[in-house]
Amino acid sequence: MDEPQLHFLISAPRSGSTWLTTALNHHPEVFGTEQRLFGQFCEIWKNNNGSTSPRITFDEYANAFGMHYFYQFMNRDYDSFVEDFKSSFVRFMLHFAKNRTGKDVVVDKITPYPGTTEFVVGEIRRMFPAAKIIFLVRDGRDVLTSGTFDWLLKDAEGTDRHRFFVQRESGMTLRRFFDDQVLRRWAKNWAETVDELGATGAADCQVSFEDMKLDLEGVCGRVFDTLAVENNANVRKACVEATTFKATTGREAGQQDPTAKARKGVAGDWKNYFTRSDGLLFWQLAGSQLKLAGYEDSDDWVASLPEQLSIRSGD
Repeated sequence: MDEPQLHFLISAPRSGSTWLTTALNHHPEVFGTEQRLFGQFCEIWKNNNGSTSPRITFDEYANAFGMHYFYQFMNRDYDSFVEDFKSSFVRFMLHFAKNRTGKDVVVDKITPYPGTTEFVVGEIRRMFPAAKIIFLVRDGRDVLTSGTFDWLLKDAEGTDRHRFFVQRESGMTLRRFFDDQVLRRWAKNWAETVDELGATGAADCQVSFEDMKLDLEGVCGRVFDTLAVENNANVRKACVEATTFKATTGREAGQQDPTAKARKGVAGDWKNYFTRSDGLLFWQLAGSQLKLAGYEDSDDWVASLPEQLSIRSGD
């Protein structure tokens, strides 16, 4: 039996990775999933329904598991046991996926947790040197906007954006959507993915959310070529038709649901939510990455932003 192949799709959160992974699953040879293998990360996060649950990577689980395992009776020390455990688990999951799907190519979607991108890429290259890395990039300002909406029910209580979009306070005019804390968090997380994957040449293929909006079929074709799987018009069209915004949400692209996982499905929506001070802070934090990713040549865009928003209830 041929060994299944493992490749990786890496992006900052809120960049379209779920959309692209879903599209890839409509290829007869490709199974896209999310395994969260690397990052040495564990935190308890709030969910949209008010409950909490851990966000943990497998390597962090393996580190904790190994502390209590009687590995010494396997002629192993702690480090060698953990390494064997991780390698064995990944091999098992690959064969598990192949046996259940009948597909030989597994694409693992990763949106690295804050501060972990360099480690994630390093572990991939160390453990799976033959794996292809596909880097999906999206304008960091749209990532910030989408991420801030995505966390409305998690970390925004007491903010004006929560009062406006969740509590729907009557007669309210929203003057600023972001705050400095949320802007710093999302800008830094986005910037580190561009630094690690866009600047270092670590990726084997780079695609963008904006290109997906314009030509998802073409983007799929580039990914299929990178994965060395069948690439023909019928397969590409099947991937596209199954994953339109309307097909996956029941809404037309541009029709907003503020707290939905797939909120609006458009590029450039950040322009509706940035004030001039937001733009200046984002440029200070991630201006070089905006240039590197090809979204801006200078900070001229900041001057065109309003001093404050004027979004009224019912708009």
